[in-house]
Amino acid sequence: MNTINRFLIDSSKANPEKLALIDDDSKFTFSELEEKVMKFSSFLNQFEEKSVISLLFENTSEFVISYLGIINSGCVAHLIPTGISQSNLQHQISSAEPKLVLSSDSYFHRIKDIGLENLEKLKFSDVKELSSKDKTPLSTDYAYLIYTSGTTSTPKGVPITHSSCDFSTKNIAKTLHYSQNDIDLLPLQMSHSFGLGCLHTSLYVGSTLVLQKNPKPKDILESIEKYNVTTLAAIPSTLSNIVSNYDGSLNSLSDLRLIITNSTFFPPETIRKLKGVLKTGIVATYYGLTEASRSTFMIFDDEKKIESVGKPSSGVQIKIKDESNDGIGEIWIRGPNVIDNYWKKEYSENKSDDWLRTGDLGKFDEYGFLYILGRVDDLINISGEKVYPQEIERIVKVLSGIDEVVAIPMKHKSFGEVVKLFVKKTVDSEITSTDIITFCIKNMERFKVPAKIEFVEDFPRTDYGKIKRFMLKE
Repeated sequence: MNTINRFLIDSSKANPEKLALIDDDSKFTFSELEEKVMKFSSFLNQFEEKSVISLLFENTSEFVISYLGIINSGCVAHLIPTGISQSNLQHQISSAEPKLVLSSDSYFHRIKDIGLENLEKLKFSDVKELSSKDKTPLSTDYAYLIYTSGTTSTPKGVPITHSSCDFSTKNIAKTLHYSQNDIDLLPLQMSHSFGLGCLHTSLYVGSTLVLQKNPKPKDILESIEKYNVTTLAAIPSTLSNIVSNYDGSLNSLSDLRLIITNSTFFPPETIRKLKGVLKTGIVATYYGLTEASRSTFMIFDDEKKIESVGKPSSGVQIKIKDESNDGIGEIWIRGPNVIDNYWKKEYSENKSDDWLRTGDLGKFDEYGFLYILGRVDDLINISGEKVYPQEIERIVKVLSGIDEVVAIPMKHKSFGEVVKLFVKKTVDSEITSTDIITFCIKNMERFKVPAKIEFVEDFPRTDYGKIKRFMLKE
């Protein structure tokens, strides 16, 4: 098994003068990037191996150099999203107990007043080369620490070992055919497991990675043309925005080899439109958690499977636990990609032997394809009939004038629970509750039709932008 620092070292040895990294302000070949990382790593040699070092950076080369420098020094990188709230930032720092917090110059104001005894805080520009002592992390060591987004509860610390990352990275590269010939565009934060996995893959295969920080869809399309990009990683909402509002510019996507997204609901109409634009490329998604990265892959080449998240990745086992008569139950995952424990061995109830209890509801079809139906805690029980929120949301979401929609259970004297719908309209939308109810009556069973609809300006969200469903139930 490789350690993460070997991805860069091996690619630098194979192609030292090849362009490795591009951001808004700089470019680095693999040999130049390795030199920067080694110098940065020398500064961190003052800390004991396995010490936690926290990072708060935008999507820039500074993040990559800092992150790989921490990995190379045998320390653990705690990755903090830039959109984090101050209370969550304090929570994560208190939980992770880092020896040092590093930030870009522009984010130093966020960390300078954090209260924790003996905590050192530094800007990236203040880091100086020190010791050249070599340290070699082990494949069983923790490489990085990410906290979950907190969509269902308090964010949990998830430590990932080098060996787990190596396993997932090789699965990504093999399944999606990444190679050193690729030019990968990354508009995703690398402090999140989706974006970080893309970084690891580029380093592993020796491709060129183009970073963007907070780009608009127009910026993404322009960068694809400017850099002759071959792969694009983006969340479903970004891709839906592109196909809905930039129809005249979609030819920019036509030569892409791959568009990859994650398993947040991906509207089938967006998939179809993207497939129609690509000349020979593929559209793909994956299902995974921070705790179990890339557990399935789905390449959209079958219209009948367009709502599936695919089949289990090579070496990964998935089972449906406590399934009902219709084959629906909680998704459990086992494999080298699954964490051994949460940070400080908390939340042990989420593990059963080697199996991770995901809290997600799903089912397999007769061909072994997995479908995600929501969260166990979000299930709506109407007089004994089980209703899955995503089923309601997918039907309503096709209406024009609706940006986002969330279905939750609402208590009812006679039926136990009924469906309540929260709707965020698009700009200038004139859609009404009556329009939605009329559409629902025509397109779903009567007991599933929402009993109440509430329009909202926006939803409560995590620092990663995910909707906090549990807050809507309060």
